[in-house]
Amino acid sequence: MLLEQFLHETRYLSIAHLYFDEEKLTILHHAKNEHSHFQSFDLNKDLKAVPMADILFIEIGESTKEKLKLLVSIFTKHQPIISYIFADDVENSLLLKFALHFGLTDVLPLKNDENLLLSIFTKNPTKLDNKLYIFQKIELEKKIEHFFPFFVFHGEKLTYANAKAKMLYETNDLADIQAKINHDDELCQALKENEDAQGIIIIEAASGQKESHLCVIKSFPQSSEKIVTLISYDPQSEPKNCSTILNRFDFIDKLKDRLAQQSVTNVAVSLIFINISNLEKLNKTFTSTTIYDSFKNLMAKLFQLKEAHQELIQWSPNLYILMGEEDNFEHACEQTKHLQQELILATENEKITPIILTSAFHVESDDLNEVLEYIEKINTKNLLPHDIARIQYFELDYFDNIIDEQEQIAYLMHNCVNNKIPIKLLNIYKGLCINTNSHIQKMLPENSYQLTCENLQGYAMQLEGETVLQAPNFPKDIKADVAMVDIKHSLVIMKNLKFMRNSANSRQHTRVQTNIRTPVLIKYGHLSSAQGEILDISVNSIAMKVTKSLSEDELMYQKVKLNFSLPNEEGENGYVLMNIEAKVTYITQKNGASKIVVMMENLPKPYDDYLLRYMYNRQKELIFEIRKATKAYN
Repeated sequence: MLLEQFLHETRYLSIAHLYFDEEKLTILHHAKNEHSHFQSFDLNKDLKAVPMADILFIEIGESTKEKLKLLVSIFTKHQPIISYIFADDVENSLLLKFALHFGLTDVLPLKNDENLLLSIFTKNPTKLDNKLYIFQKIELEKKIEHFFPFFVFHGEKLTYANAKAKMLYETNDLADIQAKINHDDELCQALKENEDAQGIIIIEAASGQKESHLCVIKSFPQSSEKIVTLISYDPQSEPKNCSTILNRFDFIDKLKDRLAQQSVTNVAVSLIFINISNLEKLNKTFTSTTIYDSFKNLMAKLFQLKEAHQELIQWSPNLYILMGEEDNFEHACEQTKHLQQELILATENEKITPIILTSAFHVESDDLNEVLEYIEKINTKNLLPHDIARIQYFELDYFDNIIDEQEQIAYLMHNCVNNKIPIKLLNIYKGLCINTNSHIQKMLPENSYQLTCENLQGYAMQLEGETVLQAPNFPKDIKADVAMVDIKHSLVIMKNLKFMRNSANSRQHTRVQTNIRTPVLIKYGHLSSAQGEILDISVNSIAMKVTKSLSEDELMYQKVKLNFSLPNEEGENGYVLMNIEAKVTYITQKNGASKIVVMMENLPKPYDDYLLRYMYNRQKELIFEIRKATKAYN
């Protein structure tokens, strides 16, 4: 971390700068002036006056036995969180043994130089960051231990309960606590699921007094662990008009009751879904605090927009549901359109842009399991056409019925500028994927944009004349024409931006173009064959152009045999012959020739080794080639 951040993070800790006779590190004076608990002490004057500080900066100079013996007396009495020693000889064996024994943060050269400070306080994580993080984590854990009852489960088995939890259940025996927990059927059921959950549970004390607690379950499926916390809860103290979000379990209970009533009232249950479809991308790009603040505002807006009879539910981290009763499906559809428009406008100036997909489901079935299955399909985007044909369902895509494509793109690009959202540029150079970071510098007239670009990307864009833009707030990748590239000044001007139908990342494996013309012979049918050349190649596919027109009926999904050569040092004359079998997955005709793509599965040895080695070497060649081409601009 940087010095300013260090001073802020340690503002409640004490720092001591210790030295022998003469203080040499005057570069620490600025930090002393900025920090209220930063003091200096001469170890040769009054050892008793040296405080038990949390952080120590020690000038030892020459590492003598006498000095080390004095430091031993300090570290024996008190172990600081962070400790640096500055010495003339950082390789001194006695000093290194001392540092290892007492777990010093680092031993650094005693030089009154700004570079010394830069080696400690830097943007990149260092030993200082690690030590401070561990201390803060331990302190936080200590506070949590005394704050509320806390349990750890492995599967359904209780493995840990803190002191508060043992006091609550009036026993120190984990087996007794487990037995009492097992009496709560709803909690036991929640522990069987590998999902986060929360709800209200009742705990009865030995005196017979019953207490309500908010139970929060955090699940870690990979380790089969769950953390359960209990927070004291008084339903009477909660304001009656307080807006609340139902959890999944409470929602299922209410839905079950509504479906049972539906047969009597003949009023269908209406569900409106609000799906944050880019949540995974947002989690990778922004901090938890930023996402929390944005979602807090989004939820407040949802409460404003929902109708009085509707309830708000969180089904999963990305899916929220409004449940109500409607006489007709059309009203639910109109509300869905209104919600989408209002929520997009509400998030226009937020730090992040959630991609909101809204839909409506008019529930006419009284089969709870069937309804829950449809909800989960909507949640996971696995609702198929035959499902939609059986139910009353309406769905809006992002920006549907709101603005045209160019306005949508302008909105998204404007959002990137306002909130400094990073953009990635993607180009293909001779089959090799070039994907680097960028940001918008200027919004230009006529829907044009000026962006930064790295040299490699600029060179690839210059050759292709176009590029693909990707960002966490984009619902689809955006393709753009390149109007001008200035590699030397690392900028590009783009125009004619359009949404792509498919993701530019759809290719599963890197493909490369061969560096020389590579003839290929394709054999198909009984005795038929055609000659051509390889266009590009990957570890599982080959695209080629053949010199005669071949029809889909003749070759599509058929097995064919290919003969061609690849460069390889082990082969005769520096080449190896590839004689392999593949399946045709794509074919198109143009001007009397055909383009064919084949897929190769489980290539036999040694052909799989030959192909992998060729791909590796060719990618290295292309990287060297593009770096050499851009060297003049560095």
